[in-house]
Amino acid sequence: MLVVAVVLFLSFSLLDTLLVPLLFLEFLQYRLSISALCILLFFLNYKDVDYKYPNVLTFVAYFFSLFILSLMVVRMGGVTSPYFAGFIVAIVIYTSMVPLTMLQTLISGCLGVGCYLFAILYWCPLQEGQESILINNVFFMSSFVLLVAVQNGYETRARLESFLLRMEEEKTADQLNIQAGLLEQEVARRSEEHQRTEDRFRLLFEHIVDDVILVSETGRILYANSPFYEHLALDKRGKINLTDLVGIEDRLRLRGDLLTPVARGEVVNGYQTRLYRTDGESFDVEINGNKLERQGKVLGLQLIIRDISMRKQMEQELRRSLQVRKQTENATIMALARLSEHRDITPYRHLARIREYSRLLAEELAGRPEFKDQLGGNVVSDLSMGSVLHDIGKVGIPDTVLFKRGPLTNEELDLIRQHTVFGGDVIKSMETPDETSGFLESAKNIAYFHHEKWDGSGYPFGLVGQEIPLAARIVALADAYEAMTSSRQYDRQLSHQQAMHAVIQEVNSHFDPSVVDAFLAREQDFEHILSTLGSFSGIGNGGVGY
Repeated sequence: MLVVAVVLFLSFSLLDTLLVPLLFLEFLQYRLSISALCILLFFLNYKDVDYKYPNVLTFVAYFFSLFILSLMVVRMGGVTSPYFAGFIVAIVIYTSMVPLTMLQTLISGCLGVGCYLFAILYWCPLQEGQESILINNVFFMSSFVLLVAVQNGYETRARLESFLLRMEEEKTADQLNIQAGLLEQEVARRSEEHQRTEDRFRLLFEHIVDDVILVSETGRILYANSPFYEHLALDKRGKINLTDLVGIEDRLRLRGDLLTPVARGEVVNGYQTRLYRTDGESFDVEINGNKLERQGKVLGLQLIIRDISMRKQMEQELRRSLQVRKQTENATIMALARLSEHRDITPYRHLARIREYSRLLAEELAGRPEFKDQLGGNVVSDLSMGSVLHDIGKVGIPDTVLFKRGPLTNEELDLIRQHTVFGGDVIKSMETPDETSGFLESAKNIAYFHHEKWDGSGYPFGLVGQEIPLAARIVALADAYEAMTSSRQYDRQLSHQQAMHAVIQEVNSHFDPSVVDAFLAREQDFEHILSTLGSFSGIGNGGVGY
């Protein structure tokens, strides 16, 4: 966390040169002071070999960062300063990188909001009409605090549940290993001590926790311990076949995947199926099997059956917890994306349409052989969610430029176009060197390159053709279609058919031919999304076309 803090504070000096060039040297001193503190804390952490003070060291860095951010906000005019976003970045980085509970996250987040309010209200009294801006800034900061707190709460719960499940599985596996080891020893000694060890083996066989049975190659039960009959409510005197205890649809699989391999001498471990009691109840089991021989004669197939219903239930609970965590992460991503949406007045449900358009194009391309490797696994979902952050960099554009009415100067247009670099840098700062996130990689490429063009006439780097990442080429078409059909950037809002013809005209110049081909294949789905999600025209110079 300390390394990330140093990198962020120093790299954000680029923003100072653009936003507050007159204060650049002063702000640089601030940034160097926090960097020096972090380096000192890094050294102290290195000396703390017993890990006694990691929470204290990270909190000191976090608190001092809030203090420095407060000074910057005050020096930039208080509530109108766009650097309030720095508080959000500091809160998110601290609470996401340090494993905090929900309560600890709330306290840390409230501290950040409190520092911002204190700096504004104490050092920069509000001017007339600025109350709404303060409420807006505090609202977004508080929303991020709540979202991250909920996420950390679920992560703490998921970690605990995962730990308990892992301990239970290890305990169960140890018990199985112990019992199986004892059973193997008894079988080995039986060849040397026939009658005496037979009695001992029978005693162990009857009292083992798992069900142990001996069956023929066809599944007919030759012998079974008492727990087996008790668990399945069977009569010991009846003729029983193991295949009659599973569902009709599982009988062929039982013979092919368990009985036949064991009969060939193979050892089968972890075979899972469902057994049915005579009263109609059923439960999940795991079966391990091997062929039992004595003096070259096959005695039968020995099967050890374990009830895993509780383990299945715990796995389902864990999957549900992970699903809730995923939903929380998606909510956090959408909240971060809406930060740029509120800074840049956009058409109604703009982000939802961009996400769905990008998903349609990625799904269509993923079904084609030449893109199968690039869009396999979770890439399509990561790409569609990452598309909502394509304009996150606009939070770094001053309001005077972003909301200017009338034509922009060349300098102002260049500044707005820098939102691609700002957004890509912000997402890049979230990456960690020891962990690769497919979502962050897609979101970063989209933010950086979604205004690049196939013929090299785009910005910010003028990339050509396949030099542009595939995710950015996909979102470029989705963003352009959205602008044509839902934005006021064009002289008049285009219909779906007009937008489709406009896209075709720009193939090989603006758009990747393969992406255009995918668009034409799914154009009816585009029209459906446009009609169902709806739109209202936006205002301001921050439209999606810049």
